[in-house]
Amino acid sequence: MTVLVVTDSPEGPPQKIAQLVADALGERDIDVTVGDISDLERSEEFEGVVFGGEVDAGEYSPDTLELLSSRASALSQQLVWLFAVGDENGEDTPDPVSELAALDYRSFSPSPGEDEVRSWAAFIADEIDGHS
Repeated sequence: MTVLVVTDSPEGPPQKIAQLVADALGERDIDVTVGDISDLERSEEFEGVVFGGEVDAGEYSPDTLELLSSRASALSQQLVWLFAVGDENGEDTPDPVSELAALDYRSFSPSPGEDEVRSWAAFIADEIDGHS
């Protein structure tokens, strides 16, 4: 399976989490490409997409929401997992989770433990194995 792992920021906590997820998936022999938000334009080239971004009050930025919404039709044809980094008090699930029929949504603190991220990546890999 081929998976695209992208974030809405080129550096910082979302990028660190994305890289940990990509590394863990790669260790399970999943073909992973790490990119940035502009790579969602070619998401059809992949069977799965992991997207992460920063949230404020439980919501991705307006630009991120607009892009995810514009790609909803294409992304709904793939396996999609979403994660957010930010306010730990945001209990609401962002709108794109249901719009994209995401298989899972995970909220991380700005400094998550590596084991926490790798555990989620293992969950994703298990789901991928189940769809192969």
